[in-house]
Amino acid sequence: MTTTQEVPAAGAPPEIELMKSLTLGVVGDLARLLQEEGLGHKPAKIVEALVFAMFFVTEAFVTSKQGNLEEATPSLDGFYDAMMEYFFREIFFKKEKAKDLAEVEQRFNQLSGLINERYQEYRRGFAEDHQRRDRSFEKTLSAFLDHLFTEALTDAGEKAALFAPLSQKLGYFWTGCLMSFRPPGKGKVGEA
Repeated sequence: MTTTQEVPAAGAPPEIELMKSLTLGVVGDLARLLQEEGLGHKPAKIVEALVFAMFFVTEAFVTSKQGNLEEATPSLDGFYDAMMEYFFREIFFKKEKAKDLAEVEQRFNQLSGLINERYQEYRRGFAEDHQRRDRSFEKTLSAFLDHLFTEALTDAGEKAALFAPLSQKLGYFWTGCLMSFRPPGKGKVGEA
């Protein structure tokens, strides 16, 4: 898995910076995979890719905390704030200039709503995949692919052809994220 080489913000907890770095790495790796699969020419929505990567990284983080949301919440909240800042600094302010504060607030509300909506959708798919012990992440990937491209994949074969390489890549991401969240000096994630 590739991660960014950004310097952590002063005083930011390392878990937050790690989650942000992993998220950006997942997006970069997904972009390379789509290029390798011949879809590099197909316009994708960067916000959708980032939201999916955020979801995936946060699920791995919570799993690494053995589902202890009380322990995970401060870092998850900080990660959400750091990513919102990233969205606005790197996407909304650089590429799509806002006219005024009202437009900034509108974009913030839209983005917050989108993140919440996608997290719920991806979580349902992820839970179904987990219950079925489906390591291909079929439901999760299907939901992601339905939102990723500016023009939906209309060819069922084109979408189906992406499942194997994307499933393999997600398995790789999952393992990498879990290993990244492993406490120093520990064996497997969650081992005492």
